[in-house]
Amino acid sequence: MNLLFVTDEQIIKAFGEVLKELREVNGLSQEALAHAIKSHATHISRLENGHKQPTLTTLFKIADRLDINPEELISKVRSKR
Repeated sequence: MNLLFVTDEQIIKAFGEVLKELREVNGLSQEALAHAIKSHATHISRLENGHKQPTLTTLFKIADRLDINPEELISKVRSKR
């Protein structure tokens, strides 16, 4: 993904798609993931639907719970577009 020609919205949407895919592969509901990272299911839903972007702290918590390195998570987002 050449970030020079990508909008914030495209990156946020790609993150949401990757998050949902990884959450489902790990057999987690939005509620279960939210509980694991001390958040709310509505927050996870908003992330997955591209209505919100994660903080760096949230990204690290999500990656930890999904058993993936934050770098790999970002790489999956980058290759999505």
